Amino acid sequence: MTSPRPPRAKPPRASANEIRVRILQVAEERFRRVGHLKTSMADIAAELDMSPANLYRFFPARQAISDAICHRAVKEIADIAFAIALMDMPAALKIERLLTAVHRYNRARFFNDRRMHDMIIAASRANTAILAVHLDRMEKLFEYIIRQGVEAGEVEAGKVEAGKVEGACPAQAARALNGSFAIFLDPALIEHCLRYDPDSDVTLRERLRIVLPALLPAALTSTPPP
Repeated sequence: MTSPRPPRAKPPRASANEIRVRILQVAEERFRRVGHLKTSMADIAAELDMSPANLYRFFPARQAISDAICHRAVKEIADIAFAIALMDMPAALKIERLLTAVHRYNRARFFNDRRMHDMIIAASRANTAILAVHLDRMEKLFEYIIRQGVEAGEVEAGKVEAGKVEGACPAQAARALNGSFAIFLDPALIEHCLRYDPDSDVTLRERLRIVLPALLPAALTSTPPP
């Protein structure tokens, strides 16, 4: 007589966070495949083998899914910029490399991953805070780089002499950089940038040669010629 088999152990249940991550992965894959406008909550639920009602427990609408994916996409840009900000090199060169890397990343997505680019633009228009947070991150990174340059003696700090302000403090310089180069930093502006300036890498380098020495007086000799 054979002994009865022990009951099978039930697989561990996924946590709510794991389910959310899986939903975003599936939704992003579908957005890339067919586009966000052709994807409904029912489509995403079907690919997850989940009921629409269960999907709505985690995300109240498709826009909430788009927002979460968009946040993650712009965070990838911030990660690239952050890694460059931590490199051991002169401040002006770091700023040039950061701007160039972010611009090329946005440009590559526009040409090679157009459906995701379109989703990011649509999500950022519906929720303007997404790109506002992104540009704020860029400004803080510029300020960090400039402060490091000041401490290393590469960049002159803004100062007041005889009642007149000379140069810009790191926060002011970072704000000015962010505004001057927004067209290269903002994913929403990349199409406009490329439409009117197909050789945007050259334009970026030319603008850097003009803007950096004005904002960071000692940076003129920090950036090697292209």
